[in-house]
Amino acid sequence: MTPQKRKITDDSSGDVSAGARPQSIISSSEIAFPRGGASVLTPLEIKEVANEAARDILFETKTDVSKDAEGPPAAKKKKLAVAKRAKKKSSLSTSGVPTLGEKKSIEVENFNLKTLTPGTTILGQISQINKMEICLALTDNITGFIPITAISEEITSLLEKFQEEQEQEEKNAFDDDGDDDQQQEEEEEENTTSELPDLRNYFKIGQWLRALVVEDSNSNSGKINKTIKKRIQLTIEPEQVNKFLEIDDLVLNATLQVSITSIEDHGAILNTGMDDKKGFISKKELISGGVDVDSLKIGSVLLTSIAKNVANSRTITCKIPSGSSKKTGTITTISSVDSIVAGPLVEAIITEVKHNGLICKVFGLCDATINFTHAHAFEFNALKHKFAIGSNIKARVLSSQLKNGERKLTLSILPHILALTPTAWDPKTESAPLEAFAIGHVFDEVEINGHDSNYIYANVGNKSVLGQAHVSRISEKESVDVEYKIGTKHKARVLGYSLVDNFYILTFDKKQIAQTYLRSEDIPVGILCQAEILKVIPESGISLRVFDKFDAYVPKAHMSDIKLIYPERKFKIGAKVKGRVLKITHPKAGKTNVMVTFKKSLVGADDEDIIASWEDAEEGKRTPATVEKIQPNGCIVSFFGNVKAFLPKSEISETFVKNPEDHLRLGQTINVRILNVDKENKKLRVSCRVSSTLSAAQKDAITELIPGKSIVDVVIVEKEKNSVIVELPDSNLRGVISAGHLSDGNIEQNRALLKKLEIGKILPKVLALEKDTKSRVITLSGKKSLVDFVRSGNVLPSSFKEISVSETVFPGYIRSITDSGVFVGFANRLTGLALTKYIEKDENLYIHKSVSVRIIRLDNDKKRFLVSMKELKVDSNAEMAVNPVDTRIKNLDEFVPGVLTKAIIKSVKSTQLNVELADNLQGRIDISQIFDNLSEITDKKHPLSQFKKDQVLNVKIIGYHDARNHRFLPISHRNNKNLVLELSAKKSDLVESKVYKPLTLSDTKIGTKWIAFINNFARSYLWVNISPTIRGRISLMSLSDDASTFEDLDKNYPLGSALEVTVEEVDTEHNAVTLSSRPNPILSSKDVKVGQVVPSRVLKTKDNYVLVELGKDVTAVSFVTDALNDYTEKLESIFSTNDICVATILEVDHENNKIAVSLRTKDAKDRPISSINDLKSGDIVRGFIKNVTSKGVFVSLGREIYGYVRVSDLSDSYIKDWNKFFKPHQAVACRIISAEEEGRILLSLKASEVSGEANPLKRFEDLKVGEIYEGYVKKATDFGVFVKLDGTSNVDGLCHHSEISDNKIENIQALFGEGDRVKVKILKINPEKKQLSLGMKASYFTDSEKDNDEDGEEGKISSEEFEQDAENSEEEEEDEDEASEEDDKDDEDEEGDQVMKDAFENDNSESESGSDDEEEETSFSNTVSAGLSTNGFDWTASILDQVAAGEESSDEEEDFTSDKKSKKDRKKKNKSTIVEDKTVDLNTRAPQSVADFERLLLGNPSSSILWMNYMSFQLQLSEVDKAREIGERALKTINYRDEQEKMNIWIALLNLENTFGSEDTLEELFKRSCQYMDSLTMHQKLSGIYILSEKFDKADELFKKMLKKFNKHTVVWFSYGSFLIDQHKQEECRQILSSALQILPKRDHIEIVRKFAQLEFNKGDPEQGRSLFEGLIADVPKRIDIWNVYIDQEIKLDKEDGNDGKKKIEELFERVLNLKKISKKQAKFFFRKWLEFEENKKDLKACDYVKAKAVEYQSRFSGNEE
Repeated sequence: MTPQKRKITDDSSGDVSAGARPQSIISSSEIAFPRGGASVLTPLEIKEVANEAARDILFETKTDVSKDAEGPPAAKKKKLAVAKRAKKKSSLSTSGVPTLGEKKSIEVENFNLKTLTPGTTILGQISQINKMEICLALTDNITGFIPITAISEEITSLLEKFQEEQEQEEKNAFDDDGDDDQQQEEEEEENTTSELPDLRNYFKIGQWLRALVVEDSNSNSGKINKTIKKRIQLTIEPEQVNKFLEIDDLVLNATLQVSITSIEDHGAILNTGMDDKKGFISKKELISGGVDVDSLKIGSVLLTSIAKNVANSRTITCKIPSGSSKKTGTITTISSVDSIVAGPLVEAIITEVKHNGLICKVFGLCDATINFTHAHAFEFNALKHKFAIGSNIKARVLSSQLKNGERKLTLSILPHILALTPTAWDPKTESAPLEAFAIGHVFDEVEINGHDSNYIYANVGNKSVLGQAHVSRISEKESVDVEYKIGTKHKARVLGYSLVDNFYILTFDKKQIAQTYLRSEDIPVGILCQAEILKVIPESGISLRVFDKFDAYVPKAHMSDIKLIYPERKFKIGAKVKGRVLKITHPKAGKTNVMVTFKKSLVGADDEDIIASWEDAEEGKRTPATVEKIQPNGCIVSFFGNVKAFLPKSEISETFVKNPEDHLRLGQTINVRILNVDKENKKLRVSCRVSSTLSAAQKDAITELIPGKSIVDVVIVEKEKNSVIVELPDSNLRGVISAGHLSDGNIEQNRALLKKLEIGKILPKVLALEKDTKSRVITLSGKKSLVDFVRSGNVLPSSFKEISVSETVFPGYIRSITDSGVFVGFANRLTGLALTKYIEKDENLYIHKSVSVRIIRLDNDKKRFLVSMKELKVDSNAEMAVNPVDTRIKNLDEFVPGVLTKAIIKSVKSTQLNVELADNLQGRIDISQIFDNLSEITDKKHPLSQFKKDQVLNVKIIGYHDARNHRFLPISHRNNKNLVLELSAKKSDLVESKVYKPLTLSDTKIGTKWIAFINNFARSYLWVNISPTIRGRISLMSLSDDASTFEDLDKNYPLGSALEVTVEEVDTEHNAVTLSSRPNPILSSKDVKVGQVVPSRVLKTKDNYVLVELGKDVTAVSFVTDALNDYTEKLESIFSTNDICVATILEVDHENNKIAVSLRTKDAKDRPISSINDLKSGDIVRGFIKNVTSKGVFVSLGREIYGYVRVSDLSDSYIKDWNKFFKPHQAVACRIISAEEEGRILLSLKASEVSGEANPLKRFEDLKVGEIYEGYVKKATDFGVFVKLDGTSNVDGLCHHSEISDNKIENIQALFGEGDRVKVKILKINPEKKQLSLGMKASYFTDSEKDNDEDGEEGKISSEEFEQDAENSEEEEEDEDEASEEDDKDDEDEEGDQVMKDAFENDNSESESGSDDEEEETSFSNTVSAGLSTNGFDWTASILDQVAAGEESSDEEEDFTSDKKSKKDRKKKNKSTIVEDKTVDLNTRAPQSVADFERLLLGNPSSSILWMNYMSFQLQLSEVDKAREIGERALKTINYRDEQEKMNIWIALLNLENTFGSEDTLEELFKRSCQYMDSLTMHQKLSGIYILSEKFDKADELFKKMLKKFNKHTVVWFSYGSFLIDQHKQEECRQILSSALQILPKRDHIEIVRKFAQLEFNKGDPEQGRSLFEGLIADVPKRIDIWNVYIDQEIKLDKEDGNDGKKKIEELFERVLNLKKISKKQAKFFFRKWLEFEENKKDLKACDYVKAKAVEYQSRFSGNEE
């Protein structure tokens, strides 16, 4: 039966103080307004009287209850005795209460375990955090304990959940109801097990908390268990510690303990423990209070103060009470005396100074005390001098306790308690107290400062921390008053540190001071000790006491060096035994275990040899160790402490060790020598060998032995079960020969041979297979197949480098056998895999069997290879070599990798030689396989020019080349028709014995040099080949030191050019290397010289300069005049980041590491100006405005040359606000007035001087109505805009608000600003008043500038092009109609032609009917992305073009017999999609600033095109967040009726989030769009976005959701099917059709099947499409439109694939025309289509046949009508 769970609301204490809060007897109103006039009693006396009355009533009630109680006689007697004692105690306590005439005596007390009664609230700091409880440090060095169940409601909920899950698991474990195992496993997977809360994540050391003392849970209903140590149990739950507070107590600065219930973006929601009040604390307050916001968790408890007055608010705003106490306010009001709890700052009045502390009044009602510890004064005189009676002090309530019916407070004025800082010292400048003087430190002399009845206070020499010793911690027979007077000095020892009081805990007891160790954890590991036996347990160990104080134990393995059968006989209880401390462990918090060893081998060891920590471990040191664990490869040994080491098998003995357990046993003590130490990773390797050094003879012998090559004679020295131990006679090196390697025989033969061998006999001629230099062990083999192979001059492979694919047969042996194949071993542990298919079927396989293999495949990256154990069979039907160049070769099968032969050149390409080895065998020689070094190349630009056609070369076959995929294959199947032989003509490869090994990435290490050959060019780099398998990339920056060669790369670096390159980086992912061919790369400014031409890469482009990179960490600056060829262009339009440019060094400043370069080319339009000598008076030059001042403009003419333009030289006309027309970095043309010296160059910007033509300025009298001018806004008012006209002598006019726009404008000043450029038309002229009336309406400029507007619109709005295309297509159709009518008139006499003429007249144009299938297909592809196109939504291009392109769509279905009205309707539809720009022409340019866009949007706020262009503009500036804001503005601004415009914005935002946002932001936006727009449409749009951004998994997931949500819509099923077939998932697509037919209503079945049939024709299997169409026409033969679509699909398939489907198409025409219910109009249509098909096929006979059929049908139809 499971125990009942503790509920959160359960009262853990069970007494009055911890339960319902006792109410104050005196109400606050009675204190403030006493009744009956003035009383002779003070409020304090009234309070005492009330308390006395309450006690009397309480005792009287208890007495009455005891009298009425009935029970057994013994119980009655017991109760009577208790009542008497209570009465006696009551009388004593009553006698102590002063009467009204007496003065009450208040004592200053310290806390102890007895005085801290339940119901007391106390302030403390967290000192330790354990798994199930928190230790709270209290005053007077007391520690309270908070169980995990008394922390907060939230943590209790987690515990209840954890307990429920544990109970459920236990129930499931014992549940034997026979349920299915699989179902149980699934249920277990669904139930996620929660974890026990880790309190270290919820709290931190030093944190202040208010706690409530509760009844100790170990006190078992009042019966104290003497075996359990009494302790203070606390609770910090907000509902418990705050229950004394009323609503009126929630005032500013009041302390409130809270728990976190929720963590929000801006702060945390708090649980105050009050039902009607919640709390909130902001992140700012948390951070300012020193709380780590990221570490906060739900359930954490904080001590806070109220930041704002609560008033009537339901939410309490809190803050962390930290910082200076001077700035923190105190609480001044309380609801009652009982509402005073520990924690708040209060104002206290000192009423009395006593010999051991202060007596105070708080709120004028409540008594409070401050002892020596918290007053920081330690004797009466000092206390009296420091504190005056009647003075006010600011103090913090340390505890609040109800004692004898009265509320008593304990206060503190210590600075760190007032400020509630985690520590009393400053961690930044001071060290922790226990770091300065650790526990156990002995002070030779401390000075006594004072003492009270409980503690002695002493100065230990630390200014910030004093010492405190309890009066019980002095030596026997010593008196506090006699020996410990103020000023005396004594010896003391540190026992600990009080966190709250900031005191060292001291002892003056001489015995404690003389003790060697105070705590068990202070005992050093490895020290000798005298132990007293307490208890002997043979099965587990011995309990003992060491150092006469500490308990310890000896494990069973450490009782003795030998195993003891009866340990109790050797170790008697009470005996003294010498031991050594083995280790100190901490299995539980607060408890330390001491482990001791009695082994003589360890106890008797020298202290210098003992290793007790990692610092003691040194290489070469010998020390005893204990075997702890034995493994196959060695064993684990342990030292003292927790230090362990690994003893390898090879280091256990001087001889060969096969099994470590044969030499060592668990618990054995051995002497080891440390081989190496890794203190960082705490790893040791040890050895039992006497010496690790080899003799000279052994060193020479082991060095000379080469695995796979050395054959030696050995002497048998030892025989084992499955091996022989041998020794080399001269060097005494030992080796091993396994039984399977004694010969090539089988297992039985080798075992028999092993038995015959005799110790001391010589085994001649054995092969060295492996050697281990460290262990000095050699593995040998006596297999005759291996020995003979090596003795014949061959080399047994010993490394991956020595093998290659060839037909050579190597001997080997089977190392292991697996299910997939056999691993064959060679020398030096080289192993190859023989798959099952490469092994003979009847082969008898066993370990160490001798085998012969061929190497058939290599894996260079993973260093693996495959071998074949099958014999190479010669094919008798092998293809003969026709006219082989090498006459020695007869068959094509002889051309295998590794063969040397001859080839003849057939053609010379730039990067390879195409050759023939025979008439029926082709080959190629890559340019990288021809030259060994660069000196062999005569022409480095055309290396292969030295070879001629028909030249015969010696070559070596190195592999195969896949001509289709352009890949090198080391081995492949010969029957592949795309393979040609890969050859090498390098002299170094033309060696018979040399094995060709393809170059790998591991060979191309950084810094190595190679010969590379150019293969192709890319944007800013070129690709080169250094071998057929390795490609490299060379950036133009790393190509050459001379960048002038970049001007014509094709000429200077043609394909095939040879370069000497150096590897800079290896890209293993793409199997490529980054190379450099620059002999002198630029590494610093010292590597460049003035005039040098070098390559550079653009890093950054600003308004007036370009920052380029010349080399690694070397940058240069190109000023705008040094970068542009034409000053009218802008830097950002010419230079882009990462562009490679040719830079000329202009200036180098080595001291400041600054370099100036020029990026100009030979085609520069503006000449460079570098000095004053380049200028002369009268020159016309161009430059850039440097800055604008009130006196004129400064113009930069060169990098260091600039001129000055006076205001009078700026313009021919007077300009009032001229500085608005000149901006920094603006390009201007100017004339040199004077150029005498640098810094004194005068310029002129007047048009008359620069262009030589002075345009006369028009006066007011010269103006005429209807003229159009440009100008700028002088002033914008509510009634209109004043405009200054260009080209006039300061003439301006008024454009009334009614003449600004065709649309109504409400806020003119928001639309126009001073200086804005505008275009106006003169409407009226008033000569008398000299006033002009102007107009800005777009309609005023339509007629006069119609042509210009059309041109401009064509450039701006791409939908114009669609209108033009529609008109062109209509004209073509009309021409075709007219041509067909003329042809018909020529053949009027023929009856068959007359039928065809009717068909042509009554049907659609050729282009319409012929494109039905194409339109149908287009509609299918657009079902996913109809409306605004999501097709590659490019935010850097013009949104206008994309929108127009997206709006072009075709109808999904069209009646094939419709008349020409549909064509006109489509034309009207296309016209309706044209977007007109009704805004004012902004100087004939697109908007280029935020102001431009805002002005345009004022005129046309519902234009999605403008909004999207605005978003694109911000994205080009990398302002993604602003683009989002603009999109949201658009959604709010666009009229709700313009659904398509809103749709465009939603799609644009979806594209933005898909490209620049995260999955979460995209999901959130998508959900919003579905709420405002049609949900199905938005799902389709998002699926299209996913597909076009190649997020196919997301698209598939979305389609599945759509099928669940919109399964009644055919478009959803078809869209998913189209997506699946695009992903080559035809089977899944067909399953989708099957599911659709089950879910969709029957009326939609025909439509969905037709669409899927067309889908199969267009993208899938045409046969599947035919099956679907045949099923349709069988079910609904009257649906002529299905017949038409079926025929169109067959015709289209016939055109595209060129298949001979003519008969099928003709059969379909025959079938449809033979239908009974076909109308005349439909028949004419099909006859016409049939004839058109036959004419396209140019089948005249078939054309005549169709005409004859038409005549026959016409006559038959006419007969039926008659």
